[in-house]
Amino acid sequence: MKIINKLSLLRKELLVPIFLMSTLLLFSQTVTYQSSNDIIANPERGFQKYSITSNQYATTPGANNLSVTTLNNWKTSADRVTVMYRYFLLDAFLNTDINSTFLNNIQTDFDHVRAAGLKIIVRFSYSNAQGTSPQQPVKSQILTHISQLAPILTTNKDIIFSHQAGFIGTWGEWYYTNSTEFGTDGNINATQWSNRKEIVDAMLAATPVEIPIQVRYAGIKQTMYGNTQLTAQTAYANTPQARIGFFNDAFLNNYGDQGTYEVANECTNPIGTADYNYISNETQYLPMTGETNGLNPCNSGTRTNGDNAVNEMNLTNWTTINRDYYTPFWDGIISSNHYEDIAKNLGYRFVLNSSTLVSNDTDFDLTLDITNTGFARPFKQRNVYLVFKNTATNEITTALINTDIRTWENSITITQNFNLALEGTFQLYLWMPDSHASLESNADYSIRFANSNIWDPATGYNDLLQTVSLNILGVEDYTDKNKFSIYPNPASNFIMVSLKNAQSTQIEIYNISGQLIKKDIIINNQKLNIEKLSNGVYFIKLSDHTSSMYKLIKK
Repeated sequence: MKIINKLSLLRKELLVPIFLMSTLLLFSQTVTYQSSNDIIANPERGFQKYSITSNQYATTPGANNLSVTTLNNWKTSADRVTVMYRYFLLDAFLNTDINSTFLNNIQTDFDHVRAAGLKIIVRFSYSNAQGTSPQQPVKSQILTHISQLAPILTTNKDIIFSHQAGFIGTWGEWYYTNSTEFGTDGNINATQWSNRKEIVDAMLAATPVEIPIQVRYAGIKQTMYGNTQLTAQTAYANTPQARIGFFNDAFLNNYGDQGTYEVANECTNPIGTADYNYISNETQYLPMTGETNGLNPCNSGTRTNGDNAVNEMNLTNWTTINRDYYTPFWDGIISSNHYEDIAKNLGYRFVLNSSTLVSNDTDFDLTLDITNTGFARPFKQRNVYLVFKNTATNEITTALINTDIRTWENSITITQNFNLALEGTFQLYLWMPDSHASLESNADYSIRFANSNIWDPATGYNDLLQTVSLNILGVEDYTDKNKFSIYPNPASNFIMVSLKNAQSTQIEIYNISGQLIKKDIIINNQKLNIEKLSNGVYFIKLSDHTSSMYKLIKK
């Protein structure tokens, strides 16, 4: 780590006007950081682990519930798992409502996921193998089930990663249904598409807005909600287009990942097709998750080799992928030495390159230089805070950084001024906690930079290795005992000028750019009204008594 310290007079390129050089000094410090090659247990990204409910889940309280010990072991394993996939099999309820035992077992699972500090992808389906019998209930029964699930989804919205559009077809993948209501095997008429859309509309209504819905292939979203692609202006809104992402359960396999993309024939490479470009765009703003389910037999299996897997995960912005399936695929990834690249770069991976602090004692500018080396950006909103830790008292103060973490792609530079009217010496940290109050203080849900020696696992803070000393300029700072005093400072409505050896003087108030804002002649012990000034930093000059400028904070 390289640290450069510099103490200099204010120069013309700084925000403070050059005529203040006689009274203010500038402290500048740049810290550069060492990147890390570790696989990091960051929230809402990385390898996901698979689980499915058993037959007893509907009949026995506590049967087949997720184990907190197992979840913790996944998190502390070499893969640093923070997301798990839970397949809730509703085959016991083809003709009835979901019973209380099943619902209570779902809540227990959610409780255990929260206790272990993970998040969960949920899918509800009625069949786990192809057959000639109906693969789901009739539409009205499915809609009742979604209504039953709504309260539990809302209660646990803080730890739900996404809600996949199961409910229809084998494995909840919307293909094999044996249903005249929904269509089957890709033969779907307009009425059947309307019935399918009712299911997704019900899911959108029942699922809290911060939880994305995921569908199996591009045509589902396009047919139901149109082909208009998301933009930076339309993303993250409460619209179906902005809420529906994708899961691909046949990643890199034949027939366009077995239906994910519409292609001409079995061995057509989907890269560059309309569906591929569509999903690549949508997953800039929404999650892409799933699994592989076989080795592609076409072109000597080149689509499932390690180089191409990394390439396509990057092209389609993969956030998580199932580590448990398909084993021969993962064996090939390991043997080709691409495993760690995937493990590190699934989802986002933020590297802090440098920070530069420029201070004039009362406030400072902070510039952050960050790189996202991951395949994707975060798809959920979360605040980014600068944390001030008083080195004498350990008191914590936080200030919101004006940025949207969902836009952090490639190289990111953030510059912001901080003027909190604090006094003392402060250690500075970056903190990116979960957006939900229930998880904010849990470090397991805070984002860690991919750097060495800056992470605090107890607090979830990233240490900037920067210290700043701040001073509130008050009465003592603005007092020349032989001539005058100006108070209060900071001030809201007025300031008082007390003159020692004169009856009157000229007062001038300048803004931070050096423009004269107010000029007046005041007499001894007169209040000067500053109520109409905007909140911010100003500089005062008393022309008859001093050539120096004094900072005033209007609050």
